[in-house]
Amino acid sequence: MSQTSITGRLYSIRAMGKHLTFATLRCPDREYLCVFSERLKVRAESIVRVTGETRPSTGSRAFDDEIAVESYEVVAENRTIASTRLAGQPYSKAVLPDQHVYMRLPEVRARLLAKWSAVRRIRDVLTEQRFVEVQSPRIVGRMTDGPTMKFKLDYFGRDAYLSLSNLLFHTAFVAGDFTSVFEVSPLFRADVNHSSQHLSEFLILEATAAYRSREDMMRLSEDVVRAVCEDCGGGGLPAGHLDDIPVVTYEELRKIVSRADCAPVAPGTRIKRYHAEAVATHLDRTLFWVVDMPAKHKAFFSSTRHDPATGTDVANDFRLYWREIDIVDGGERVTSPERLRERLAEQDLDPAHFGYYLDVLAGGVPPLTGLGLGIERLLAKALGIGNIRQLVPFPRYVDHFEP
Repeated sequence: MSQTSITGRLYSIRAMGKHLTFATLRCPDREYLCVFSERLKVRAESIVRVTGETRPSTGSRAFDDEIAVESYEVVAENRTIASTRLAGQPYSKAVLPDQHVYMRLPEVRARLLAKWSAVRRIRDVLTEQRFVEVQSPRIVGRMTDGPTMKFKLDYFGRDAYLSLSNLLFHTAFVAGDFTSVFEVSPLFRADVNHSSQHLSEFLILEATAAYRSREDMMRLSEDVVRAVCEDCGGGGLPAGHLDDIPVVTYEELRKIVSRADCAPVAPGTRIKRYHAEAVATHLDRTLFWVVDMPAKHKAFFSSTRHDPATGTDVANDFRLYWREIDIVDGGERVTSPERLRERLAEQDLDPAHFGYYLDVLAGGVPPLTGLGLGIERLLAKALGIGNIRQLVPFPRYVDHFEP
């Protein structure tokens, strides 16, 4: 037994008669069972400092020790609702004004802690493979990822935008002889999309490496997904579904879908979720790769080639699906200034907007391959969560940005 004085938030206040109260004190290091020799008049989830004797717990299976409280003081009173008012409610916009309270719920804390733990694992995997973590600007000028320059802001009298991609800056890092770089950062999308898999601000892993092939970066992506799933207790995947992940070309995918009970994939069109689900069912695998997709749907910096079999241009790309949802997108990059100008013209983009990027390539850039991995999408699948907003403490989507 020993004397202790400790401060935390008080939960689960349970009065036992007139002269005994049990409560849980959540502190930075752990939770404690507190035994008060009086009926408390403290509002649940207030911050209190308790002083008393620590002893082995005799009546609780959840706690090894308990504190026999001799005195206490209220440090900060809870004057709003308690988290118990939000417990059991389906996740919806209704809980967002009380996110600071909602995060106290054990199940909410658990999934947010799982996300931050997974981010640590992602960093470990990249560091072990000799990648250097870098930081790109969140505020950019005209050099941005394609024509969707929305989220406009005033930068001291000049037009600026929130960043849509770090990959162009990653090329500059490689040009500075940081051969393999990665970044875990927020990015922005101005798409009007109400899907449970889309956010206007989301967390992404982006990585770019020189002298690494498409296949090398696909294996790297698999290592990251495997590490995250292990961190989440297996990710709910059947045995073997993280091993020897199947690879199908876009044209092979079209053939598979043509035999499924859904609308076909017309030549050159994008893959829909129900197309991807049909492929996962056909392969009897949770995860699968799609490669060689139509060049016209890929960003201007994507490397492409002509495919004689189809008579079309395809990208030297890769995309990893977890059943119906794509979680990784990447491919080889254009490193020739001349070819980049051609790609910009193909997509009706003004080369003047990308002057710095063209200068970077003109200085000589080695062969490059890059990837982007949506962290919330991956975690939602690994944790069995249907809405990625549940993995973001303060989500931003089409019709919500407060608080």
